[in-house]
Amino acid sequence: MKVDKLKFAVLGALMLPLSAVVVAEEAKSAFSVSGNVGLYSDYIFRGYTQTKNDPALQGGFDIEHESGAYAGVWASNVNWTTEGGYMDDNSMEIDGYFGFAGGLGETGIGYDIGVLKFYYPGTNTTAGAGGADTDATEVYASLSKDLGKFSASLGIYYVVSDDAWGFANADGSKYYTADVDVPIGETPLTASVHLGRQTFEGVGNDPYDYTDWKVNLEYSINDTFALGGFYSDTNQKVDKWTVKNVYLGDGTGGVYLSAGF
Repeated sequence: MKVDKLKFAVLGALMLPLSAVVVAEEAKSAFSVSGNVGLYSDYIFRGYTQTKNDPALQGGFDIEHESGAYAGVWASNVNWTTEGGYMDDNSMEIDGYFGFAGGLGETGIGYDIGVLKFYYPGTNTTAGAGGADTDATEVYASLSKDLGKFSASLGIYYVVSDDAWGFANADGSKYYTADVDVPIGETPLTASVHLGRQTFEGVGNDPYDYTDWKVNLEYSINDTFALGGFYSDTNQKVDKWTVKNVYLGDGTGGVYLSAGF
């Protein structure tokens, strides 16, 4: 969720010319800052669990400029890096991103382009995927449109780092997304449907390609809190996506409580 642009008090305002106060307020209101935090029964990323079906605490901050430029940071607990033998010591994912969002003239079509960095602090190991780095960097682009009774978006994420999530020579890997959000009448409920397709570049990585889908129902308690439930599934190959007898891409349902401020 986003909040109204932050307002900053001007000390000694009564002693300044009114025009100076107005200019100062306008200059500062060009930026807005928002935050989010959520407790999830499972961290599902592109269809598969990052926490082996254990709960996740997630949150982040964003800063936006009225021009459409933005930047942010987001974090969550994870355990796939150590469970899969990719890292000796890691329990967190930290994402940093920046981009630009706007509209295409009078078409009502919105766009969003940017760069996204996945960072897993800790020590890599030579186990797992032969020492391939878990960190990843992607560029992304999406188009969206409000169609009245629902809104829809299409997007693509493109890996530009050499390795990604333990896959060696994965630059050029892609994730395609299609999403639809449908408000349920005049209620505070919103239904969402997601379809994604992940393809991996690099020698020997093709068998890991898969498709995922997700349905989500969210209830807005008020302007700050939301309660939701979801179900996600994939067609990942069981023999490729099983770690310590846990199939990461199995159908999974979950709930969450989130807050935006």
